[in-house]
Amino acid sequence: MVESFVISLSSIVFVAVGLVTVNKGRTERAESTRMEETETTAIRDLEPGVVEVKGTVRGTEDATLQQSPIDGTDALAVHVEVKELHSDGNGPGNWQTIFEDQRAEPMFVDDGTGEVLVDLPADGGLNLDQTEWKVEAGDEPPEEIRSYVENEPALDLPDGVDIGPLSTGERRRYLEGTLEPGEDVYLLGTARETEAGWDNREYVVDESTPDGDFILSDKSEATLIEEGRSSGLVFLVAGVLMTVIGLSGFVAPFLSI
Repeated sequence: MVESFVISLSSIVFVAVGLVTVNKGRTERAESTRMEETETTAIRDLEPGVVEVKGTVRGTEDATLQQSPIDGTDALAVHVEVKELHSDGNGPGNWQTIFEDQRAEPMFVDDGTGEVLVDLPADGGLNLDQTEWKVEAGDEPPEEIRSYVENEPALDLPDGVDIGPLSTGERRRYLEGTLEPGEDVYLLGTARETEAGWDNREYVVDESTPDGDFILSDKSEATLIEEGRSSGLVFLVAGVLMTVIGLSGFVAPFLSI
């Protein structure tokens, strides 16, 4: 009886993780739907509220280009993510984000009808094309990765051990995306009016929408929508499977009593 109770409790954890995964999938697909349903607005026609804008970016007069920490690109915005493969030994494992950093200078988006100031919120919102560096277990990281990790206090180089033909240790993926002046962007967020002098209106987009969306990306709207739907579906399927397996594990011990 005690053993059945312990197995059931473990299954509850599986159910909880499954439900969280289902919710993540639902959230990503819902965001894609909102992007598709939001009409693109010409900057000259902006009004306070939710806006979708497409144009090219340039820095403000006092903006300082940032040097991306891995490949040294001069950019207005940088997004770095480090993922590590985690496995419990019962499957191929999954890539979990162990470090993430995104930052951006204030910038203007110009669509030919006008320009609007964009300031990244504190909780980010960058979705950029990324360059990836893979470091397998026991491999010596390339020089740019080693230099990056040595200068990032939140990270350290993973330990690796060679045992004959086999290598043990962490497998990592380092990803870096940059947004350079002159690139085309997609922007979704909330516009608010700023003080701009007598009979003149100016706007800044620096807040998420009421649904929590803020997206600044160098990808097209169609690409972003497809990515959200595809990854959302993967999370939904995985979450449902975990929930079903967990529920089965919860009930099965008691049915056999």
